[in-house]
Amino acid sequence: MDEDAKLALRLTKVYAKLLGERERLVKPPKYITRLIPERRAYEAAQADRDQRVVEIDNALPHLAYVIQMLDPLVDLNKVKPIRPRALNRVEMPNGISGTAMDIVREADRPLAPSEIVDIMGEQFGLDLSSVRERQRYYDAINQAFAGTFRDDLIEHPSHLPDNPGWRRRWSWRHRLPHGES
Repeated sequence: MDEDAKLALRLTKVYAKLLGERERLVKPPKYITRLIPERRAYEAAQADRDQRVVEIDNALPHLAYVIQMLDPLVDLNKVKPIRPRALNRVEMPNGISGTAMDIVREADRPLAPSEIVDIMGEQFGLDLSSVRERQRYYDAINQAFAGTFRDDLIEHPSHLPDNPGWRRRWSWRHRLPHGES
């Protein structure tokens, strides 16, 4: 593949990302427009979104011209939009569940999934102010701990004198928690 074709391929990916960004601005995910606090914030930023759509609409023909100039065989009608990642999603080195396992492994006491979510929020700068976002991480941790990593963890009873309530706590099997021998 010559340099022009490689550059055309990279620019086609940029073209697809711009198409995806435009698509997301014009047709947002349903959860944004259904939840009242997020819908209000969304409606307040309408002017900024409209301005960005105009910028993208102005840039796409120029980008298409350069791509066609570099590789005339590229069919831009077949380019699929690449929608941008949702906000507040960070790349974790081992994914959500692997990072949660790392946190449990390094902890010196059993942790509840909600405590693990708080630690993840601090480590990666997550905005966990919405219940929906906290629940997403909480569910991922519970699923992983109850299934995939079951053999490496100890599940502690939830209602003990030092742990009121019904929260499940987890610790790393290969290290005993404080006070146990």
